[in-house]
Formats: sequence, C-alpha cells, structure tokens
Amino acid sequence: MGSDQKKQHLDSIDKSIGVCLKDLEKNVVFQNQISLNLCGNLQGRVCDKGCMNLYHQVEECSAISQGMKVFKNTDIDGSKVDAMILNDGTQISTFIYPLDENQGKIEKQEKFLLERGLTKSETQIMQLVLNGFTNNQIAEKLFISKATLKTHLNNAYKKLPSSMRPSQLRGS
Repeated sequence: MGSDQKKQHLDSIDKSIGVCLKDLEKNVVFQNQISLNLCGNLQGRVCDKGCMNLYHQVEECSAISQGMKVFKNTDIDGSKVDAMILNDGTQISTFIYPLDENQGKIEKQEKFLLERGLTKSETQIMQLVLNGFTNNQIAEKLFISKATLKTHLNNAYKKLPSSMRPSQLRGS
C-alpha cells in the first residue's frame, strides 16, 4: 500500500470511527470529529460520558486494568455503537463505531442470510443474534423452546462463514 493509499485509508477511518484518547487519570487529551459529535468537547477535562461507564465495567472485572475490551451493539448517551476500549498502561483509547439503525440494514442482513440458504426461521433468529439478543431473549421473543432455538442456530451456523460463528458474533 502506497503512502497516498494509506492516507486515504486513515482519512476514511477518521470519518467513520470516533476516537477519544485519555490519560490514565481519564483526562481527555484528544477527540476526533465523530467523538466530538457524540460526546461534545471534553478536551482537558475528566471524561464522565458513556464510554467511561463501559470502562468502569472493564476495571471492575479485571484483575489488572491494562488490556482491551469490545462492547457490541451498546448504548452510549442514546446512540447505538460498537465500542473498543484499550488501556495500554500509558493512556486509555476509545474507538466508537456508530451503528446504522435504518431499515436498509435489516434488508441487507436478510438478503445476505437468505443468499446463503438460511430458512426464514433461521434468518429471523440470526438477525436477532446480529442485533445482540441473547438465546434466552430470542426464545422468549419467538415463543420457541431453547432446544428448538439451538437446532436453528446450529443449522444456520453450518451455512454461514466461520467468521459468523458464536465466538466472533457474541464475544464468547
């Protein structure tokens, strides 16, 4: 990849992913435009926004605070996002990808799943999985047993690429 291509790629990322960098005391030292749009200007102040609530979950659950945690389809200050929080021991980096919640997304998902040979039931279940529902929530919502749900999921996963297996989709 040439330097022009790298610059275009980085510019593209900067236009689609929110980036917020904080020191270890949680003072914001940098925000790109998407982060500014989501959270407002917090530079030079201690962050108390939604991503830091997620970070507190990381701190509470870890024996050590360094590391990375991914949050799929989560709510931050009223916006659905995928978020990744990284503490490398020198700073806390938050990367936020705003999710597109329009009808076009649902239609695109359905088309993708049907093209891979999923039945209508399998497609409906996989759409719920892709939108962050747990097995219990799916079974309740569709009024089916957990055993029936697991049968549909196993059949669907056989038809889908390995990148769409439970460990990749659900962070298992």
